[in-house]
Formats: sequence, C-alpha cells, structure tokens
Amino acid sequence: MPKVSVSTVTKASPEQIWQVLADPARTPEWNAMHQGFTGDVPATLTEGAQYKQKVKLMGMPADMAWKVVTADGTTLEQAGDGPMGVKAKNRFELTPAEGGTQITYDMEFLGPALNGPMAAMLEKQAGPAAKQALDKLTGLVE
Repeated sequence: MPKVSVSTVTKASPEQIWQVLADPARTPEWNAMHQGFTGDVPATLTEGAQYKQKVKLMGMPADMAWKVVTADGTTLEQAGDGPMGVKAKNRFELTPAEGGTQITYDMEFLGPALNGPMAAMLEKQAGPAAKQALDKLTGLVE
C-alpha cells in the first residue's frame, strides 16, 4: 500500500491556510495533480461533502470521487474512489509551530492495481507532487 507523508512549516496561521484548503476553487492554484472538476463542486469542503475531480499522477489521468471525512479547521481528510478499484485517502493536518503552523500532507493508496512494483513507482511520483503542493500552498498563504 503506497503511502506518502510530507510536511513544512509556514508563518501563516491555521486560519489562513484553512481558507485556501477548504475552498475547492483555489485548488488549481496549489495542487499540481489537479486537472479539473466534473459535476457539482461544493463552495467549501465540509464534512460529508462530495465531489468529482480529474487528477494526473505518474503521467496518467484519473477520475476520483471524493468524500470529505473530516473538516474541522485543523484537519481535512478525504476518502476517494478511483479507476480499477483504487481507493485513496488524503489528509492535511495543521498544527501550531513556533512562529506559525506546521502542515502535514499524507496520501495513501489502496487497490489491487497498485500491488508489486506499481506501489513503489506511485510513491516515487506522489512524494514530489505532494511536496510541490505544499510549497505552492505555503507560497499562497505567506
């Protein structure tokens, strides 16, 4: 099961970061894997909200159906269903840090299509993509 975890510290407050994270309209500004939305998209990501997103990872496009599991101002956790039985989870955790906020971004992928060498390839691609997303996100809020 491929997993990726990256974190960074920013001068921004959790509230400033949350305003960007919880606003799907701002996703293209910081998430390089994002390729667009399909169908209705909520104005704000709240618990129970659902939406569909086109993503690109490892050079391959995929449609993901997301459901927000937790959205409490410090944690944004989503569970997604993708092609070929792939399940994904992503979680942003905002914790106070000296002079600002630590942002931790975790991604986890499950599914029979990700067994064997595909798991390592996915981790190798997802790690830098997650780091790039955090870098862009902190650039927006600082």
